[in-house]
Amino acid sequence: MLNFTLWIALPAVAVYFGVCALVFVAMHLMSAEMNAIDSNRGKSAIAAAVESLVVGLAESTADEATWTEAYINTYIEPNPAWLDSVWGATARISDTYDTAILTDMSGNIIFGETSRGPVTGTLAELFSGVPQLLERLEAGIARAGDDATVSNLSRNARGAAALAGAVVHGNSGQASIPREQRRVLWLARQLDDIMLRDVATRFQLPLPRLVEVPKPDHDAMALTDAAGAAIATIDWPPRRPGDPAFAHTATIAVLVMLIIGVLIFVVLAAFRHSIKLRTASEERDWYNARYDGTTGLLSRFGLEEHIAQAIPRKRGELPVAVSQINVDGLQDIVGLYGREAANELLVALAERFETITDGQAVLARTGPTELSLARLGEDAGEKIRGFADRILAGAGEPVPVGNLKLKIGLSIGVVDAPTRRDNVGNLIRMAETAVARARETGGNHTVAYDPAIEDERRRRIELQADIRRGLEAGEFDLEYQPIIDFRTQAILGVEALMRWNRRAAGPMGPGEFIPAAEASGLIDDLGMFALRRAIEEIGPLGELKISVNVSPAQLRNPTLPQTVFATLDEWGVAAGRLQLEVTESFLVSHPDRAIRLIEQLRQSGIIIALDDFGTGYSSIGYLKQFRFDRVKLDRSLVAEIDSDPVQAALVESTMIYAFAMGLAVTAEGVERREEAALLSRLGCREFQGYLFARPLRLAQLERLLQGEQALRQAS
Repeated sequence: MLNFTLWIALPAVAVYFGVCALVFVAMHLMSAEMNAIDSNRGKSAIAAAVESLVVGLAESTADEATWTEAYINTYIEPNPAWLDSVWGATARISDTYDTAILTDMSGNIIFGETSRGPVTGTLAELFSGVPQLLERLEAGIARAGDDATVSNLSRNARGAAALAGAVVHGNSGQASIPREQRRVLWLARQLDDIMLRDVATRFQLPLPRLVEVPKPDHDAMALTDAAGAAIATIDWPPRRPGDPAFAHTATIAVLVMLIIGVLIFVVLAAFRHSIKLRTASEERDWYNARYDGTTGLLSRFGLEEHIAQAIPRKRGELPVAVSQINVDGLQDIVGLYGREAANELLVALAERFETITDGQAVLARTGPTELSLARLGEDAGEKIRGFADRILAGAGEPVPVGNLKLKIGLSIGVVDAPTRRDNVGNLIRMAETAVARARETGGNHTVAYDPAIEDERRRRIELQADIRRGLEAGEFDLEYQPIIDFRTQAILGVEALMRWNRRAAGPMGPGEFIPAAEASGLIDDLGMFALRRAIEEIGPLGELKISVNVSPAQLRNPTLPQTVFATLDEWGVAAGRLQLEVTESFLVSHPDRAIRLIEQLRQSGIIIALDDFGTGYSSIGYLKQFRFDRVKLDRSLVAEIDSDPVQAALVESTMIYAFAMGLAVTAEGVERREEAALLSRLGCREFQGYLFARPLRLAQLERLLQGEQALRQAS
């Protein structure tokens, strides 16, 4: 028995007590570790919440600053009232920020508003760390241009706050703003106990508070501004979850050992599974960020990264060429055949382009309707232009998609320039500018990037701002060109023609300002001005017909008929006196909508005329497809018909077809008696052109009508 006690029992007891001691030591260490983990978790959660506030404010500042409307009201036409109505009003009532300040690059306040009232002076007088933030902003502008943004915590009179700044600039390709003219938008939000209470609720933490000096037994985290100076301290009581755990488990050591073993096993297994899932998610996110899910091609980000990585750091620059190819009409294919057919079309085009390039260029999908080619090296420009020519040459071939054979158009933009690793995005932006120009000029051709395109876009933005100002200043007016009955020489009606006599820069023709108004959405305002002014001025002039042009952009507005009806009612003008002139561009792009709109207007008695007949390749077909009341022959169709038998035959056949359809015919742009005589013999009765009358101001038109009336009475 002694040997048993000495050699088995005692060692067993010793081992037992030793294991118990080790268990208690382990439990003690574990409780201490639990306390530390919980403390670090609290610090991380609060740090993340503060960082989220700063980052979110920076994103809001960048969004507010990158805005064409802000660009116009800050630089082109400085408008303090607009600044207050947009940024000042938001600062007074919004939870996003409570301070909005506009400064120059030295921090001098140009406009400032807080939830407590306006502020003046300099930004550095209100917030700490401002010189360092201005230095960072200068450095950011040097790297990334006017898109640079800075943000940090700062101290103001109320305590700690988040502060973010960004250069005010447009979002439509404006040129970089000179430093002395540059304006910086600063947004701030106060860091307060309410935000910390939300953090405590979200992460189930003890309530943290902002204090000057933390309590000795509390956890704390210091906040610093951009200069590294302490601005505040966040303090919260530790929970120390390890202490009660140790107390509860000490009396049941054996059970605790088993439970701890099981828990460790479960925790490790769950943690391992979580790591595997997170790794798979990160790999998936990495892939999705760099590759397009539909075509499997590189995405825009992936293309930028690929080009940047291929440029040696030490070399600095490398010739790079990029061609962006827009698939014109892809959205129409989506509407007609569905998204799946459009995706299959993109895949088929990608395969076609890969065959053409034969691995000599990188292919990517850089937008919803855009594919891009890129190549590096001395021959990059020549190769990419050659690929673009071959792709464009094959654009007329139908693309098989399932049981369909789809014909598409391609607009291509090409740019070729030495590029640095940090400037790849700018190169792709140049290609986007070039392809946008290709689309604007009709598509199905290639446009090489030229800085003049950017200049023209900037001028267009300035012109749009000038149109808006001209409308407000009452600079627009109308002239009226009479429409004459050739047999009686009586004035049947007039066509309203828009005129803009800019007070600062002089007159500008409709051919220049109408496209800019359509691109900016101002065409609705201009169109309604012309309609209301024409009805107001011509309405009292007897039974004279009023002819007004309606742009395709206005026709896309579903409220147009109601607006026209309301205007006629307002001035008491019969619907039968109004003639709306439409062009075939809207009919081509939206035939079903055009049929419904024309019928709705005609049912009220309004006359619908097809304007500029003869300029489009398919106008004859529209006479049968759409229910018009009148056809207006374009100047290009009637000019020189007395000396061109082919042209005369074309006009005669067109008029026969129109008369057979029950349509009236008006000849526009008639300038010679010989043209008018031949048109009259062919059956045309109504004429409009310089041979009969030039566009007239209202007073001139009234005198002409009075003279006509006097002549009629005398006869």
